[in-house]
Amino acid sequence: MKTQHKMHAYHRAGSAGQEPYEKPVILPEIDDQDPARHAWADARFATDIMAEHALFFTILMPEELAPKERKEAQEFSKRFSDLHEKIDGMDNMESMDLSSFVREITEEMKPFIEYKEERQRAQESGTLRSLVWPLFFAHTRHEAERWVRRLEGYARRESGFERKEVVSFWTNIMDEHARFVVHLLDPDEFKLIETAMSTSNVFRQLEKGGLTGVVSATASEPGTVAKSLAQNPEMDAVMSAAETMLDFKTKAVRDIEKARIKSIIDPRLADHVRREAQKFVDELKRAE
Repeated sequence: MKTQHKMHAYHRAGSAGQEPYEKPVILPEIDDQDPARHAWADARFATDIMAEHALFFTILMPEELAPKERKEAQEFSKRFSDLHEKIDGMDNMESMDLSSFVREITEEMKPFIEYKEERQRAQESGTLRSLVWPLFFAHTRHEAERWVRRLEGYARRESGFERKEVVSFWTNIMDEHARFVVHLLDPDEFKLIETAMSTSNVFRQLEKGGLTGVVSATASEPGTVAKSLAQNPEMDAVMSAAETMLDFKTKAVRDIEKARIKSIIDPRLADHVRREAQKFVDELKRAE
């Protein structure tokens, strides 16, 4: 990346330098409201995420099962990788035509959203028999739809985050991440499977929002929520859960890289979900 103006690079907690498979999350400073810098940062983040979604689809679509769908996924991966590289190399985001920039990104995302929706229906009906869960298609589609909404807001010069929307979106994503982990761990990883299921339940309860969600999460999984709140009573329950999830994912990706966790989790996927947890924490800090 050529410019670091008013940008902060988030690396893995405690990292002395960039680790294997790690990608930093580059975002505006916490008090920066400039829509152009937010648009650039979110477009950079989202295009990389979309490229990886397509990569994961490719991995989970063997040639013998889904040759056409696999080739389409490979093409999407390359298109978004190229777009990410182009965004990453921009010199002066402040002087760009914001509306044109946003339009270029969102128009690339819309066909991928359609692809995800169509493949989800095909997988559910049995006309597609890949190794991609229908929920993974839906999960990745919801993310793409959300990035389109966020980018279109920046084009209208709207850079704020609304807490209710941030909490609703990301708690659902974190819940689904935890359930994905359960089904990708080796069946002998009893403790980690139990932890992931407990984490899923916490975020599913927090998604209800407000005091009801906090009470439900604390009542259903008191150890997961109450312990971190006891350590930092000034922190709200959602932020506590978000930072706990980020710590869990950071440790997990390192353990996966070092083969200390038995699983079929690709290290690239492990870092992918870690970066999304980092984005959740950052947005929560900015939300009104």
